[in-house]
Amino acid sequence: MSTMLFSKSKKFWPILSWRVTLFTAFVSCLALSGYAASMTGWSNFSLTLSDLIHYWFAFDESNMTHQILATLRAPRAYAGLLIGASLAVAGLLMQGLTRNPLASPSILGINAGAACFMALAAIGIPVVSELNPILNAVLGALLSGGAVMLLGGFFSARSHPLRLVLAGIAITALLLGLTRAALILADDMAYSVLHWLTGSLSSVDDGQWQQLWPPVVIGLVLAMSLARNLNLLALGEEVAAGLGSNIRFTRLVSGLTIVLLAGASVAIAGPIGFVGLLVPHLVRPMVGHNYHLLIPISALAGAALVSWSDALSRAIVFPTETPVGVITALLGTPCFILIATRRS
Repeated sequence: MSTMLFSKSKKFWPILSWRVTLFTAFVSCLALSGYAASMTGWSNFSLTLSDLIHYWFAFDESNMTHQILATLRAPRAYAGLLIGASLAVAGLLMQGLTRNPLASPSILGINAGAACFMALAAIGIPVVSELNPILNAVLGALLSGGAVMLLGGFFSARSHPLRLVLAGIAITALLLGLTRAALILADDMAYSVLHWLTGSLSSVDDGQWQQLWPPVVIGLVLAMSLARNLNLLALGEEVAAGLGSNIRFTRLVSGLTIVLLAGASVAIAGPIGFVGLLVPHLVRPMVGHNYHLLIPISALAGAALVSWSDALSRAIVFPTETPVGVITALLGTPCFILIATRRS
């Protein structure tokens, strides 16, 4: 397996098997239909697929339906696609970097760190409240992720996957406590902050969407550039180093990419959990272990998952909207228990 993985990693685009091709087409259709469902889904103003097609190919500024799609639905739908892709790829990178199947931004404290800093900014804490929201969330993700890595012994020779998870649980609990304290002080902003903390796309507007796409695109490009090094790292650090891979560089750039992707997503939609855990475990059995394929297909699968979760969030208890984070948690929690049980 190791020889096959290395031989495939030499080529940027390996030959696709029929199974990978069909799975990629299936996931792409899911992502596209999820986008369409998010654009036309349940709301007080019903839209049809015909309205969406006319919006795509014959946009009319004087058409009220087109204006609703452009100003209200499109930013939310595009954000859902990007956030799903970024969280899925961040989780994939974390699992590859730590060689821990339980690793994800939500479990290892990265989402909690970003959310905590956003909550502190909401109550006007100096310094953090003056930063750009995405920069603020990335800073929180960087600090919390670094703390988890240090406590979990990630940089030591005796690092153990479960030790890293326990460190993530401890740091997450601490950060959630600080976040709840911030909610107590938030007064009139408490409800909006609490709603955001559950993971929601309901308040995404065009300005937030414009802030979101640059860091996500940069993060995804960085992730693809790391594919060969991650393939080599999967063979073991000694083998990777012997084949010319710079292990420290791979760890550093991968860590920064994870923080950028997760932090940007949390800044816009709050901590949507379990996407980074669930998606890699769904994609890997169908695609294999080659990161040249895993990264783009995981991005598509993550986009599909969050888009459909967003559409379902508006349908379950219509007209009340369920936060997207609740939907992904319902899907991801059984998966986490199953993986942890098999691992033990």
